[in-house]
Amino acid sequence: MNIENCTCVFKILPGVQRFKIENFHQIARNGINTEYNPQRFHAIIMRIRHKNYKTTAALIFQSSKVVLTGVPSPEDARKIAWRITKSIKSSYKAAKCEDMYEICVRHLRVTNIVGSYRQPNRLAIENIYGHLKQQRLIQKDICQIFYEPSIFPALRFKMKNKEEKETAYLIYISGRIIMTGLTSKTQMDNLFDNFLLPLVKKFPRL
Repeated sequence: MNIENCTCVFKILPGVQRFKIENFHQIARNGINTEYNPQRFHAIIMRIRHKNYKTTAALIFQSSKVVLTGVPSPEDARKIAWRITKSIKSSYKAAKCEDMYEICVRHLRVTNIVGSYRQPNRLAIENIYGHLKQQRLIQKDICQIFYEPSIFPALRFKMKNKEEKETAYLIYISGRIIMTGLTSKTQMDNLFDNFLLPLVKKFPRL
């Protein structure tokens, strides 16, 4: 199972502090690769480009909350978050704003990991669907199962973990599998090795 991308959140200012409106506008005006259109969306969008031509988007809110989307891996999250704060400090410096010393990465956490896997053979997903429906009667952690090939080509289902958080799965006939709702690589590896891989190996398309 490979990590496709992650979503992370963090705070820039301490406690419940917010950006002053004039400082918030200076970030939009002086920041590199930023756009801000409050009539369409109330956050500044800052884009960070990587060596492999992929891009991470940072949504910067006046509350000082930042949402990072398209982060390549959990290990990259802190490095990208520091690049965001460095850019904001540069905007503050260019505008001669005060309180620059308060800007740093606070309470960084991963909120979602998207993982993908390609099974070598095609899968009998209608049989997987039937199996999961039976298991749902026994296992209360399987909370939703959908398979309507005329509407969507993949089997979709959701499971709850011990913290009552949901993990979503897409399984295609081609053997492609996508997992979302994960918060750590350890969790992803555990679910893949102990649940998902044994499941799909039982139902090859003959």
